[in-house]
Amino acid sequence: MEFEDRVAAYAPKLEALQAELASRGAEFVEVHTVDTSGVVRSKIAPLKLSTSGESINAILYCVTHGDGQPMGDVAFASPSANEENGFPNIKGIIDPDTVVQHGWKPKFASAITRSYMLDGAPCAYDPRNVLARVEERARALGYEPKFALEYEFGIFHADHDLMRAGRYRELKPWGHSLINYDLVRSGEYQDFAAEFITRMKSIDIGVASLVTEYGYGMYEYALTPKSALAAADAAMRAKLHLRELCAERGLVATFMTRFQPPGKESACGAHHHVSLWRDGKPAFAAGPNRLTPVAEKFLAGVLNRMQETHIFFRPTVNSYRRFDRGAWSPEDVAWGFENRTAPIRAITTPNDAACRFEHRAPGADVNPYLSIAAILAAGCEGIEKNLPLEPPVTSNLANLDKPKLPRTLKASIEAFAGSDFCAEAFGEAFRDNYAESRRAEQAAFDAWQASHITDFEWQRYFVS
Repeated sequence: MEFEDRVAAYAPKLEALQAELASRGAEFVEVHTVDTSGVVRSKIAPLKLSTSGESINAILYCVTHGDGQPMGDVAFASPSANEENGFPNIKGIIDPDTVVQHGWKPKFASAITRSYMLDGAPCAYDPRNVLARVEERARALGYEPKFALEYEFGIFHADHDLMRAGRYRELKPWGHSLINYDLVRSGEYQDFAAEFITRMKSIDIGVASLVTEYGYGMYEYALTPKSALAAADAAMRAKLHLRELCAERGLVATFMTRFQPPGKESACGAHHHVSLWRDGKPAFAAGPNRLTPVAEKFLAGVLNRMQETHIFFRPTVNSYRRFDRGAWSPEDVAWGFENRTAPIRAITTPNDAACRFEHRAPGADVNPYLSIAAILAAGCEGIEKNLPLEPPVTSNLANLDKPKLPRTLKASIEAFAGSDFCAEAFGEAFRDNYAESRRAEQAAFDAWQASHITDFEWQRYFVS
């Protein structure tokens, strides 16, 4: 839908929401736009849900992680914004389906935008547009996709002097134990969990649970299922408001995939649970340890494109430090019933409504709009092409000769950048822009390594 058509469709809804929010005491609105890496970029304004559109800074689709820290490479080369076009603003419109009032601070509402080019065409670089396009593909096949994401993350005591100096590794983890499912890790933990769950409920985000994970400072929350785009919106908002709650309490949260050295304690995953529904019924369910034909085709598609789309599940240099079959972080292209060592765990119990696939490759650093789009697009292709499903893994994956997932960001970039499937599913312009964003990540890391002497070198060679 072109910009003017979208404005015409959204304007009556936004006018009604504006009046409703004002009557309920809202005075301000946080307007969110999601950048290429999945970071939410926000502005706070007096309550006004514009019916004619918003201005969106196009640099959001060429900005790097951390705004270039520590290398100063704020933006990567992109058609979206550059010296040639003068880094312009483009158009945007608030999606009325995303407008909520915050129960814990009712003077505030928030909303999420969709971006459009100056000529009115949908912005090819907007991750929300990419996912919306793929979700429509699934619905055209007659299915309603549902996703539920769970995030592992770290919580530390905030020390702003250390943080400003970039000395994050010196921060102290929140809580005194590394035990899983520990109610007394911190005296404030239960109150923290209750507050987070209550806040999310007030903006229509269901939290199935919040638990302590294995490792000092490690925690995990699981969200309840929503349709694809709504699930990504919920994932983005939950991360944002978890960080906000931490900041209020003198804490800081991280979704960096691995902040402990590999082999020590847990890393931060973001397992994605996916199911398809038709006419209000689960389309995957066929009983315990069984799948319907459509489930088999969907899963065959996901496996078939897992290497090409792997960059969406492990998008940063740090992502690849999470590889660890022994810690249930998958390394192979495979699936199994209730098998946590495979990237796809098929869950068929305790009832038909619970039947789903758990995709275990994504880390907590994913852009959820893109990781969900990757799973859904590959699954749709499997249905469209009637792809056959290989047998499930029933023995130790380490002893099997299965295709391997790319082990480095460089390898994932190569698999993605040359993929005709990714160009067709997500748009060629998006594919090329995202590939360039990942090349910029790799280049920044390489430049940092080249300009620093490592601790290994100091300790090994200084006195020898």
